[in-house]
Amino acid sequence: MGSAFSVGHGFSHGFELSDQKKRVVGCMGDSTFFHTGINSLTEVAYNGSNTICVILDNRITGMTGHQENPGTGYNIKGEPATLIDIETVVKALGIKNVRTVNPLDLKVMKETLDWAYAIEDEPSVIITKWPCVLKKFSKEDKEEFDLDMTPCAVDTEVCIGCKKCLSTGCPALRFDNEAKKSGISETDCVGCTVCMQVCPVHAIYKKGDK
Repeated sequence: MGSAFSVGHGFSHGFELSDQKKRVVGCMGDSTFFHTGINSLTEVAYNGSNTICVILDNRITGMTGHQENPGTGYNIKGEPATLIDIETVVKALGIKNVRTVNPLDLKVMKETLDWAYAIEDEPSVIITKWPCVLKKFSKEDKEEFDLDMTPCAVDTEVCIGCKKCLSTGCPALRFDNEAKKSGISETDCVGCTVCMQVCPVHAIYKKGDK
């Protein structure tokens, strides 16, 4: 609950003292960042840690039941409230290296992590910003994000059974051991396209595209 960045900062110093060239990546959610994570990031900024801090901004409090938080634009009663922008807060704390990205774009995510790893002497913050698929989307969510939840499907004629899609950990994915082909449960799929991006033979597509 907010200690990821300060613990990461401590580990970073421990690796430096032991001459181990390792980088530490700390992760926390948006509501936790507002809860006590700001304090941790303040320590990282103040002490010049080279920790990579990732804020998982899913636009809601996911851990304890989808309560609103200072970054959603609504209060606990569901009434409009002041929205505190995470990137603005991070920069105000003195972090110079900040990027906000769509976590569903794997190419962008890899490029952003490579960017952060290349910064050796300063802290960096990556904000992955995308609303939780289980939340009731606000009008602001619908205006800001392309929330196309059309499910994906597998072209079994193209699928080679490599199981790379299963490595994403998506609960909608299935594997037919007899046919040695992947499949997708339409009722569980939210259309995020992560599986499409990892498939080496482009066997996965959005329903309606074929």
